[in-house]
Amino acid sequence: MPYLDPIRSLKSRRQDVDRIFRRSITAREIAEPLISFEIDQPGGRVRQFMEARNYDVVGVRNEGVINGYVLKGDLGEGQLGEYILHFKEDELINESDSLLETLAALRVRKWVFIRFLENPSGIVTRGDLQKTPVRMWLFGLTSLLEMHLLRRIRANYPGNEWTAYLTRNRLEKTEQTFGDRQRRDDAIDLAECLQLSDKATIFRKSRGLFSTLGFTTPRALRSFMARVEDLRNRVAHSSDIPADMWPQVAAVVDGIEQCLVKLETAHT
Repeated sequence: MPYLDPIRSLKSRRQDVDRIFRRSITAREIAEPLISFEIDQPGGRVRQFMEARNYDVVGVRNEGVINGYVLKGDLGEGQLGEYILHFKEDELINESDSLLETLAALRVRKWVFIRFLENPSGIVTRGDLQKTPVRMWLFGLTSLLEMHLLRRIRANYPGNEWTAYLTRNRLEKTEQTFGDRQRRDDAIDLAECLQLSDKATIFRKSRGLFSTLGFTTPRALRSFMARVEDLRNRVAHSSDIPADMWPQVAAVVDGIEQCLVKLETAHT
């Protein structure tokens, strides 16, 4: 059975994945309503409500319109108006903003407020980043990176010369996977059976491939690819991503985006 390069057949590009998620999945899909109280409500009572439901922040309404928020730790016995914090522009994103923009905003804060019809009435926290739409997006990005790494390896080493960069053990594992899949009549080549860590090793050891990604040292590339693999495994296996890990995730996503741009523009 002839082998067909899936990259050339599907023509998958970073822009394709980005366009799909920008059109179909935005901040709106992962936002929650911002629970709010009128400005004259007793702070102590609102704090009890927040403690019972493990809320750190709620909105404050003035004549029915949310125009600020309060933090649980600030509240005393006075009215909410005494503790109100007014929205700053960098705390607000629009309902139509992409997941990439939402993740970037949450890189430096634990939550952002969502404007619906120009009025803040929703909230996205780092906990909301565990939701399925975000995990699908992250898995799509990491998978796309793997596909483009494989494409460059095939282009640079059409005769499987890349095998020289793997240890004997890793090459044997790849050949074993190849044999198993051939017996199932899969239309693949040997390179298709490389693991993400193997592709990273080849890029790190190959002078021509290493220069493609723009890393300063092989160690920097190794560290980055280890974080990519950890992220890929977490989303693929539905593992929890701790809230304090999301700034690191945002940095990894930035790195993936930069790598995809370089890989897509590299000459074949």
